Amino acid sequence: MIIMANQVKVKKLVSIKDEILKNSLIKIAKGTNRVIFNDSLNRSSAELIIEEAATCTYITFDQGKQATFSNVVARLKKNATLHMYNIVTSNQNASINVKVDLEEANANVDIINLVLLINQASLDSFIDIYHHVDHTTSNLSNYAIAKDEAVITLNNNATIKKHAFSSVAHQQTKGLTLSKKTKIIALPNLYIDEYDVVANHACAIGSISKEDLFYLMSRGLTEQDASKIVVMGYVKPILDHITDEKIKKNVEEAFAEKLLS
Repeated sequence: MIIMANQVKVKKLVSIKDEILKNSLIKIAKGTNRVIFNDSLNRSSAELIIEEAATCTYITFDQGKQATFSNVVARLKKNATLHMYNIVTSNQNASINVKVDLEEANANVDIINLVLLINQASLDSFIDIYHHVDHTTSNLSNYAIAKDEAVITLNNNATIKKHAFSSVAHQQTKGLTLSKKTKIIALPNLYIDEYDVVANHACAIGSISKEDLFYLMSRGLTEQDASKIVVMGYVKPILDHITDEKIKKNVEEAFAEKLLS
């Protein structure tokens, strides 16, 4: 695991992989801005405590070197913000388990899962977000692409508890199946115990539109190149959130490689 210095525009990389594996508690100090980058779902568990007015950007980029998993628990204090981006391009089985507790007012979490699975791999994602108090916000977006005989299961859960008024919970899933034997299963759940809230979810799963392919191929592209352009459109939303150009390039190259394999 690599943790980047306290600026989103990274100036220095500090490797503390062994330290993190020994001590899974990571505290983001009050009022600071921290970026954490994992080069894999590293078969470990981590607890994040994001103190008042602190911001944490937590990026995981797993290229499927082995079957693996990741467990993350995050606790957000007043005016704290968590941006979590889970990027997986893999031909191995994997699981993502995330639990977020919005413990104090104006806490905010934004999670994006971007997954490309190939061959006979399976991935299970379990995201649980709890709004414990008023004026908290959560946004969960899944962009899932399945190829060959891959199976992706997305369990999305948001709970707004009693007295957590003026809270907002959004969920959305977009899935793209690239063969008839793939499966993308979306299981969105909203548990609401308060009236004065905004909560919604949306889901769209399907294959590449023939009209889109025809349009691109009519402009001289092969079917393979046209399909690649459509798929990379799923990748763009998360790339827009990553400021480090090296990471962005690596993600693009990993997706292109898996699509052609």
